[in-house]
Amino acid sequence: MANEILKQEEQKFLNAIQGVKIPNNTLNNVDFIIPKNIVDFEKIPIGGGCYWIWTSEPVFHFFHKNPTPEIFDGGEIIYNGIAKDDVKGRVKHHLLGEVNAGWSGISLDIYFDETTSHRKKALSEKGKVPFIKERKIIKRGNKKRGHKKGDEIKYYKPIRTKEDVIKIYLSDKEKNRIQNSEVGKIYFRNGIKIFDEKHSEFEFRVYYMIGLSPLYVAFIEKKWREDFGLPKLCSYLSGR
Repeated sequence: MANEILKQEEQKFLNAIQGVKIPNNTLNNVDFIIPKNIVDFEKIPIGGGCYWIWTSEPVFHFFHKNPTPEIFDGGEIIYNGIAKDDVKGRVKHHLLGEVNAGWSGISLDIYFDETTSHRKKALSEKGKVPFIKERKIIKRGNKKRGHKKGDEIKYYKPIRTKEDVIKIYLSDKEKNRIQNSEVGKIYFRNGIKIFDEKHSEFEFRVYYMIGLSPLYVAFIEKKWREDFGLPKLCSYLSGR
């Protein structure tokens, strides 16, 4: 009986938030910075909220198989998240990260030293790894999916070999190190430094909304992902 009452209250809550607006897919009503130097990060106000990271740098790997946000302005949202108290600090960790940072951040660069801390795998014969999109000719039709025998389709392929990992966007130095490595696992660095040579030729933007209630922030993150796609470098559609 008590559970039924709570279900009724939940329905009231869900009905109440139906008309609540969130940012659109291009975030054109959201404040943002285009960091050209470290000082530019100080333009992000102090406080908690939600944020999105957009870049014109090509990103060819995915940490999930969900639909992703559409390209706009010649780039795409590759990551979004929330920070309870300090969006600025979280963003700086993502985009101004030190090579040996142990805390999780966006994963674009390869880490070559031994690792004991939490880093995402870029290549492994087993376990969770990112995907790349490949093409193949299907040998058997699938009426439910509208596929006929002989159709060319794209599919998500887990990165299990050196040949596949060098298909993601890497510097020549990273590719050479991978090809000359004998290890069976390769890890991503935690975070990047956007002023490094590999990234400096591309534009990065940080969109942010600061000073909102935690309930609304969580709603924005979840609803935005549901409506417009899960950024490539995020691992979970909702929650952590």
